[in-house]
Amino acid sequence: MVVAALHNSFYPFLIDRIHDELDALGFDMILIIDDLSNAGNSRKIQGLIDTSLDGVIFATAVIQSPAVEQLIAREFPTVLAIRSNKANNVDVVESDNLAAGAEAVRHLLDLGHERIGFILGPRETSTSIDRFAGGCRELEAVGLAPAPDHVIWGSYSHDGGYSGLVRLMNLAQPPGAIFCGNDVIAIGALEACQKLGIDVPGNLSIIGVDDIPMASWSMVSLTTIRQPIGEIGALSARRLVTRIEGRADQIPTHDILPTSIVRRRTTGPASSKPVPLSRLDRV
Repeated sequence: MVVAALHNSFYPFLIDRIHDELDALGFDMILIIDDLSNAGNSRKIQGLIDTSLDGVIFATAVIQSPAVEQLIAREFPTVLAIRSNKANNVDVVESDNLAAGAEAVRHLLDLGHERIGFILGPRETSTSIDRFAGGCRELEAVGLAPAPDHVIWGSYSHDGGYSGLVRLMNLAQPPGAIFCGNDVIAIGALEACQKLGIDVPGNLSIIGVDDIPMASWSMVSLTTIRQPIGEIGALSARRLVTRIEGRADQIPTHDILPTSIVRRRTTGPASSKPVPLSRLDRV
């Protein structure tokens, strides 16, 4: 299994489920922590193929992943978990990210919010693209669109959420609600709100995606869109073993699993209370 890093606490839970499923199927898992997304990693990719590995699960593929394309070209059993490469030439197991973005924004609209900001992950990931597209679809349905300066692309990280929140709150007309691309971003944004003295959800509503265990902690209590992490992990493992054992036909599978909203304490009705911008100099 290949992941770029483990700083996102979503991944340990995914890895654990994949490991358990592979073990039950009679396979051992080797974890490789490396970013294989750039074209300069041909030697590393060939090293994967030349070892005794039977197949690879990628959990951090980007839209244009040379590593994935090289493995597919060599007919090496490969599965993408969580993200898609949009080429429809490899088995993919992911959540319905379009629906996740749509449900998050619909929830904010139902609470009366119209100025909705976005703090997203990298532009080159299918998760960011699809979640943003789903959110925009809901805004368009009610005649709205996100202001260009209300959309921030960055990293799926705590720092990305923290800095993104500060940028949005420094605008002349900051949003009254923010859709964060994942829970780690949302938790970073919540910490920035705490430092800035912004009341959540009194002044600002925040919603994330994933429903990592930390999201349910009482001190966080994050409203979020739950991904079926366990199901994604187990199904990814089964898809890979099917490829390894030659039991799959030549048509790649694309499994899209449903998401669901988990309402907690970080979203509330739209408020006319101004965000205390005078406190921004504290950050």
